[in-house]
Amino acid sequence: MVHLRTLVSILLLPSCLWAQTVAPTLQTPAGASSLGGVAAAAGAAATPSAIAVPSSISQAPVLSYPTTFRGMAATYKAAEHDYVSAIDKVLAIPAEQRTFANTARPLADADARFSEATTGASFMADVSPDARVRRMAEAIDRRQSRLGIQLADRQDLYQAYKDAAAKGEALTGEDKKLLEETLLGYQRRGMGLSREQRDRLNAIRRRLSDLSQSFEKNLREVNDALEIDPSRLAGLPQSYIDGLERTPEGKVKVGLDYPTYNPFMDLAKDSDLRRQLYLKFANRAGDKNMPILGEVLSLRREMAGMLGYKSYAHFAIEDRMAKTPERVQSFLGRLKDLLQGPAKAEEARMLEEKRRDDDAAQKVDAWDRAYYAVRLQKRLYDLDDEEVRQYFPVDTVVEGTLRVYQDLLGVRFTEKPAQGWSKDVRLFEIDDAATGKRIGHFFLDLYPRPGKYEHMAAFSLIRGHELPDGSYRQPVSAMVGNFTKATPNQPSLLLHSEVETFFHEFGHLMHQTLTQARYMDFSGSSVARDFVEAPSQMLENFVWQPAILAKLSGHWQDPSRKLPPELLAKMLAARNFNRAKAELGQVALSMLDMVYNLEPVEPMAAMERIWAELGLPAPVPGTHFPATFGHLMGYAAGYYGYLWSRVYAQDIFSRFEKEGIDSPAVGMSYRKEILQTGSSREEAESLKAFLGREPDEEAFLRYLGLPAPAAGDARPGV
Repeated sequence: MVHLRTLVSILLLPSCLWAQTVAPTLQTPAGASSLGGVAAAAGAAATPSAIAVPSSISQAPVLSYPTTFRGMAATYKAAEHDYVSAIDKVLAIPAEQRTFANTARPLADADARFSEATTGASFMADVSPDARVRRMAEAIDRRQSRLGIQLADRQDLYQAYKDAAAKGEALTGEDKKLLEETLLGYQRRGMGLSREQRDRLNAIRRRLSDLSQSFEKNLREVNDALEIDPSRLAGLPQSYIDGLERTPEGKVKVGLDYPTYNPFMDLAKDSDLRRQLYLKFANRAGDKNMPILGEVLSLRREMAGMLGYKSYAHFAIEDRMAKTPERVQSFLGRLKDLLQGPAKAEEARMLEEKRRDDDAAQKVDAWDRAYYAVRLQKRLYDLDDEEVRQYFPVDTVVEGTLRVYQDLLGVRFTEKPAQGWSKDVRLFEIDDAATGKRIGHFFLDLYPRPGKYEHMAAFSLIRGHELPDGSYRQPVSAMVGNFTKATPNQPSLLLHSEVETFFHEFGHLMHQTLTQARYMDFSGSSVARDFVEAPSQMLENFVWQPAILAKLSGHWQDPSRKLPPELLAKMLAARNFNRAKAELGQVALSMLDMVYNLEPVEPMAAMERIWAELGLPAPVPGTHFPATFGHLMGYAAGYYGYLWSRVYAQDIFSRFEKEGIDSPAVGMSYRKEILQTGSSREEAESLKAFLGREPDEEAFLRYLGLPAPAAGDARPGV
């Protein structure tokens, strides 16, 4: 997923008066070294690029923000002072002299400078190994959020945009879109309300910002574990056991981070230990985050009512591709009806597997589900994920992924020295393969450490945009992950699902760094929330193609041994294993997020009702899943976008299927029409430009293993 640090205040600000606050704190590296063979391979495979690369590119530092505690506050204060001064300078222009060029454009430039100078704060809160730095970053984040709220509530700024619009200039393209969306943003903030009402709205936004930050921090800083005697670890591979922390008493600590938790739940034979670990995992930050969630939902309802919307969901979805929650609910309801039957059959099959151990079993408990799914998959398809893992050491996957993207998109990657926020961080430069011109940079930070963001995500650190002198500011992004670290006996090995996730997130990096949008607001993955996942979801399909897997795989003991065809055949046969249950689970999460933002509900009661409606097992008593579901903060009424965007993703992939998975022509068209454009035009226009037709749902239903609709049936998401 794209990491969207969408504090509520940021979501509601006029487009040109806020900056995405996620950037690390690095200086331009000196010197360069090629990534073994990757840069050279790109040059050999490249075809003449049909992509226009800006002729003048800014040579500013890759990033510039202090990585240490010292200097962070001073750096932020200086940037804030410069930002406000730039705004005041624009506001000094007499109303009768206002134009787009002297008002909207310089304010957009000021926003971009402020973003670049300060975006380290939010990112450091997620990745810095220094707790003091994380605390300071969070404090700066709060101050920056408050500044955004104050600026977006200034009547004089709103009036300046209105005066510029009143000139009636014949604006086109991104200029027209920027001015129109900025004015709409002010209206959605309630600029027409009374001063007292706006003060209350601002108080709500400040509180929501603080609550969202606390919710995420509580999850990030969970440090619980199960202490287990090594004699009870039957079923787990020795490499996993070797990587566990030991206590002075000789026990091992099994933590709640994903690289530790998931393999344990998949493979540990001791059901009671799985139960104990599951209960800890399902209650992460429960005592702290459940009250936060209740207050957040209440404040969202109040804010939506003050702005004249039926619900917060109606407010949030208005400017997305779906437009209304009713359309989303119809989409989710139709998917539910299509998936419930197949999911029920899959569940019955799981129960039969458990009855091989306990012939009296009446259900598969939550802590047993992953274990029996892995065992059933192995029995049905003779597929062992641990055997597959041997062919995907991290370094091989990373280098192979870089090669694939280079060939597909006509770019070249070169590794550079990186003085990052952690010794694990790597830095790469991106160049256009045909012209050699530098496009941008990205960082890889792939291993867990205390206090680090616990999922895998792509962070847009500097969004590409045109500078006042006409040159182009190169974008910078970072992928943050938590792959299992190497042990003394073997390197870090990835499950195929982790390979798929890495390939997906790298797609986000390309979306963010290959942009050529003129304004930061439209740059990279700054697209409609219910489209943002589509480009990367499309790319997940690539890691199931034999030609691609040959580039991504190599046995860790003998890299020349690629993933065997017979093993791939088993993987392909098992690809749709429990697919209906998995997708129905996504429907459930989307419905939960939607109902929370549609009407007043008690969170756990609403979850129990939705799970029952979908035929899913009831939540385990005493657990508090909503407290662990971080997307409820950032994706408010937007989680449905994962499914909605999949419709478009599979339709995009259908062109690759038809014209060639490794076709440079299709890859370059994808780069030009989808990745480069960002939201500089409507997403529907980009889709039509790439597909050569209106999008449809047939490929999506085929992906789900469902029949295509009869002629005239409603389409789910397009």
